[in-house]
Amino acid sequence: MNIVAIYMLFNLLLLVFSKAPVAVAMAKQGSGYDNASPREQQGELAGWGKRALAAHQNAIEAIPIFGLALLTASHLDLEAAQIHLYAGGFVVSRVVYQIFYLANWATLRSVAWIAGYACCIALVALAL
Repeated sequence: MNIVAIYMLFNLLLLVFSKAPVAVAMAKQGSGYDNASPREQQGELAGWGKRALAAHQNAIEAIPIFGLALLTASHLDLEAAQIHLYAGGFVVSRVVYQIFYLANWATLRSVAWIAGYACCIALVALAL
């Protein structure tokens, strides 16, 4: 099995993981989930729902960064053990990031974000 594809799949599945709380928050709004105008409804979210949306949007933003770092590491033949370490670290940091964002733990959330970004930098830097 290709470890690059596995980690990219995990990263893409994080989008589903991060979208679920947004959908719950939207469903709990007065008129329920508005599938006709979801972005308009998301703009009206507050509190926990607004944080869930921001966490989801950040998960979307992280896809190209992680994907490019992972492909660079793979293309430049970084050792599999190092890819596991840093790609796995990225995935774990992103799950923790989502949890910290929903819990409104801003400092810990920032630490998790930095850890994930550092894993992306390491994937590229170690491949040089």
